[in-house]
Amino acid sequence: MTTQDETDNLILGGIKTLLDVSPLYGNIVMNLTREMNLLAPHPLALKWQNHRWYLVINPARLTENFSTYNQIAAALAHEALHVIWEHPVRYATTHQAKSVVDLGTDVAINQYLPKELGELPTAVTLQMLFDVYGEWFAPYQDSQTYIDLISRFEDDVPAHGDIDGHGDWASVGDEADEAKSALEQVIRQANEDAQKSGRGHLTSAVMQQIAAVVVPKKNWHQILKTGVSQVPNQKKPSRARFNRRQAYRMDLFGEISTYENEILVFVDNSASISDKLVGKFLANVMQITQQFDAKVRVFSFDTAVEVIQNINHWQRRAGGGTAFQSIFDYLDKQKTPRETTTVIILTDGDGETSPIMSQYRRVYWILPEQQQLSLPNQIGKVLTL
Repeated sequence: MTTQDETDNLILGGIKTLLDVSPLYGNIVMNLTREMNLLAPHPLALKWQNHRWYLVINPARLTENFSTYNQIAAALAHEALHVIWEHPVRYATTHQAKSVVDLGTDVAINQYLPKELGELPTAVTLQMLFDVYGEWFAPYQDSQTYIDLISRFEDDVPAHGDIDGHGDWASVGDEADEAKSALEQVIRQANEDAQKSGRGHLTSAVMQQIAAVVVPKKNWHQILKTGVSQVPNQKKPSRARFNRRQAYRMDLFGEISTYENEILVFVDNSASISDKLVGKFLANVMQITQQFDAKVRVFSFDTAVEVIQNINHWQRRAGGGTAFQSIFDYLDKQKTPRETTTVIILTDGDGETSPIMSQYRRVYWILPEQQQLSLPNQIGKVLTL
């Protein structure tokens, strides 16, 4: 039988381990109000009460289910990831079955648990879902995607591990706006606290989620309104227009111009770029993709350009130096049309100091504050991140 002192030491050891392995996750846990409750039905839970977020811990259940510092740390990281993806607010009320929501949210975040901590006992995994349904779900999807997939098997939802209870998410009630603001404040404060020791290894998807909260929203429509091409490239029939050749014929379609706008975004991945700055870059990339109806393609670059097939799955590997010329060489090689393409380059500005050759003019350089572009011949506009 575990004594109270042993239980307390195990929990404290788990918290310290998480702070060492993943300071950001650890600081999220530290910025939640903790409540010890021996009557709680699950080892861990997130609860909204008295205008703040609580991490409810049943110490007896926690130490029964998880017996090492690493396992406790992984269970706490699980809660931190629920916070990062704002699940307690997003699913405080839902029309879908609770068992399906529980499964979908858990399998989404468990893919981001720190690998250094080892496996979390009883955790929902993609392999477990495959074993049950005989269908392999794509990795690193949003929780809602998994919920929609699993809902097809609503009558066959497997029992899964006793890590946390999601029932207390409903405590948000009609205070959704305040609860969301408080949850984001936990993330902002944890991110600030973690800067002192580094945030630990984070995937690009987690960095995007953090940056989406801590990076102020930009009105990219306003910033790029003169840069996105307005050159019509084709016509399409429309009853909203008269036929110019036979205006008296009401039965004939007229034509309206359509525009093929393309935005190419290049993210600096050179060695001089910190993970924190990459997170800010990615948050702005997501804002651009959400605000524009145009086709948006994303690339990383250092001395060469690489296509990012899916920004949510991109695993950053810091490169070497920076060569801005590589971007324009790539555009020329791909025969990218200059008239209908807007180029956005997110960089710290530290690259070559010799002139670069390019005939592209719809170019925006997005730099952090107090940084300057190293190029002597500025092409396009320089804006502050």
